[in-house]
Order: sequence, then structure tokens, then C-alpha cells
Amino acid sequence: MKKLFVCLVLVAVMLLPVQLRAQTAVKIGTIDLQRVMMESEKGKQAKKVLTDEAEKLKKTLSAKQDELQKLKDAVEKQGATITPEARADKEKQYQAKLKDYQRIAGDYQTELQQKDAEYSQRILKELEEIVKNLATTQGYTVILERGQAGVLFAAPSIDMSDQIIKLYNASGTKGAAPAKK
Repeated sequence: MKKLFVCLVLVAVMLLPVQLRAQTAVKIGTIDLQRVMMESEKGKQAKKVLTDEAEKLKKTLSAKQDELQKLKDAVEKQGATITPEARADKEKQYQAKLKDYQRIAGDYQTELQQKDAEYSQRILKELEEIVKNLATTQGYTVILERGQAGVLFAAPSIDMSDQIIKLYNASGTKGAAPAKK
């Protein structure tokens, strides 16, 4: 009788984890956030705004670069015909304009990077809410970002990127990239 009781307790203890695992099914999903950001409507809007801004800045820099080239050519052409003091003055002007050009180019690059980071942060924050809502309503235990170093493999069947893109696009224009200035 004592052996039977011990056997029953042992079997119950061994079956308990199986029963608990069956009750708490783990549901896992993955998302490729980079793809979602590039393929969603708001991501495309942000990219277009940044591209347009970059083109505008590129034209400005191109004009300044042309001005620099003309100044350099003038210094080289007049090099033999002007006095050394005048030549040094022209070279000094050229160097000052070159430094100004480099500073402006760096400022533009920094400005574009800041705008890109702002748009990305805004989109990621909105996506986080959508992912949380989806995970809660559909009973996901964990949703991983596919591009992270910790995810070495994930079956395509658990990729939720398309679903997130559709939900994000359906969420309206709230938080869309601002219009160009």
C-alpha cells in the first residue's frame, strides 16, 4: 500500500510539468522592423521627405562647390600675373570658402541624420503600440525583432511583418512625417 502511494505521488509529480506546459502554450512571433519601416506608408513618407531634403541640400552644396572651383581656377590662371601678396590673399579667400563649405556640408549631414533619427523614433514608438496591442489580443508570449543579434533563425511562418505593416498603414495618418518646409 505504501509502495502504491509512493508510485502514485511520483507519477503525479512527473505529470504535473507536462500538464502545466499544456495549459500555458508559448506563442512566439518575429518582426523585421527595418522592413516594416521601409514598406509602411509612414515609413515611405518619411523616406521621401528626407530624400527631398537631401536633394535640396545637395543642390545648395553643388552651387557652393562650383563657386569654390571657379575661385580655385581663377587663382591658378592669375598665379603668374599677380603679385605674391595678391596670390596669397586669393588663396586665403579660397581656404576660408573651403572651410565654410566643409562646415556647411557637415551641418547638413548632421541635420539629415537628426531628422532621420526623429522620424525613426516616432515610427518605432507607434509600431511598439501596435505590436503590444496585437500581442495582447492574439495571445503572444513573446515577439522578437528579427534583425537582432540574438535571433539566429526564425521560421518564416512566425514572421508578423506583413500583418504589422497592414495594421500600421490602417492606423491612419497620425504621426506621419511632417510636410516639407
